[in-house]
Amino acid sequence: MTKLRTLIFILTLIGSIAFGQDLTANFNYFPKTEYNAKIVANTTDDNGINFEKIVLDGFDSKIPFYLIKPKDKKENKSIILLHGLTGNKDEWTNPMTNFGKLKDSLLILGYSVIIPDAKYHGERSYEANFASPLTFFASQDAHKVYNLFTTTVKDIRIIMDYIQSSSDNTLTTFDILGYSMGGILGIFLNSCDDRLHRVVACVPGLDSQKSSKVLGMHEEHAKKLAFISPKNFSTLQKAPITLLMGTQDVYYLKEEAQDFFENITIKDKTLKFYNSGHTLPEEFISDALKALNKK
Repeated sequence: MTKLRTLIFILTLIGSIAFGQDLTANFNYFPKTEYNAKIVANTTDDNGINFEKIVLDGFDSKIPFYLIKPKDKKENKSIILLHGLTGNKDEWTNPMTNFGKLKDSLLILGYSVIIPDAKYHGERSYEANFASPLTFFASQDAHKVYNLFTTTVKDIRIIMDYIQSSSDNTLTTFDILGYSMGGILGIFLNSCDDRLHRVVACVPGLDSQKSSKVLGMHEEHAKKLAFISPKNFSTLQKAPITLLMGTQDVYYLKEEAQDFFENITIKDKTLKFYNSGHTLPEEFISDALKALNKK
């Protein structure tokens, strides 16, 4: 009986590993030897904060992103900030918004901040003929939604490659903080890349099929996205992860967030709920900073 249980455990483990490898294959790419990187803007303000806008070759198109470094930057302290659906990298640069306040706090703490546009967003909107990514759901374009997520993950990995290739420190690791769609991207990245130090995912939808239906996609098309639901990646999380969630979010139930959290196998994990919907209260800023600087 003991041998049978052992065999079942081994077969289950092998099946889980194979399933995980199949899922993360969606984010595979060939590392580049040339990035054709161009620094198209470079300024330093009175506080010594250096702002660069960089454009380089991504997975299948050019990637524009900001690299912002404080005067007193800390060694090996870099974070990638990921915006939500229909957002863009400029959301993080407005000091009057919660996103801007969070970015400024990270700079004070010595982080080098990396802020890209997701595919089809911001300066990359031309890739969808300048249509809002929301139209992908109403037009039942599951392929374009799939491409949005998988290509953006590959692009972010290429940005990390570039940053490492430009650094004297070959052990560079990256924190990730993503909001909404950005939180989903953080979960995906944490399943396929070993270079992440900590991940904070704010209000990520956990069921792609369900979220797509909320955004106007019909069942027959939404179910095509079920296999890249973040909930399928819970057991594949590598780096410590913090989930900051609302109890009244239209994209998931509180119980679904709890189930996702419980299925994460690593020990260093945190889940916090706010009495809010998809827009978290300003309190999330201090909680995110605390999670990122956890010892």
